[in-house]
Amino acid sequence: MIGSLKVLLIPLFITFTWQTAFANSARVQYSVNGHYYQRFDTLTTWSSARTYCEGVGAHLATLTSQGENNFVFQNVGQQGVNIWLGGSDANSEGNWQWITGEPWSYTNWGPNQPDDYSSGQDYLCFWENYAGQWDDQGLPLWDPAFAFICEWEQQPTAVPTMGEWGMIILIVLLGIGSVYYLRRRRLAI
Repeated sequence: MIGSLKVLLIPLFITFTWQTAFANSARVQYSVNGHYYQRFDTLTTWSSARTYCEGVGAHLATLTSQGENNFVFQNVGQQGVNIWLGGSDANSEGNWQWITGEPWSYTNWGPNQPDDYSSGQDYLCFWENYAGQWDDQGLPLWDPAFAFICEWEQQPTAVPTMGEWGMIILIVLLGIGSVYYLRRRRLAI
């Protein structure tokens, strides 16, 4: 009986632990431009974050005004966490561009940034040390994994959050555990 209970409780524990570790922010709309933003706490590289956002019909967030920057940081940003944004100077050092091609006319760099530390920080992020300010990150030999913010220019289609995926996995694992338990019980009879 105790062994059977473990079969049911272990998947439940793993699922709830997994779900909490990858909690997302709410998706919010900025009324000035009508765009939607959501933070994903899954730690990943800038390139993988860009690919993920594109895969859900969005792009990494491009913050082209002080108002947009403040809104996004206050509503989906997180103090003390580096979060990827959609800017890069990988094509030409010091020539920062938004991945959407929008004009690079607004900046919100943190103190002494961008610094291109070790000649290779080519990607933009909210800087963990300064709320809502920016840092350049990403080194050729060390591509850090951070949370990221996706931006949709129109009402997004439903994208399952990590919490929803956690619930789906919970249901599947409970089903598998139940089948296993019933089969073992039937064999014991």
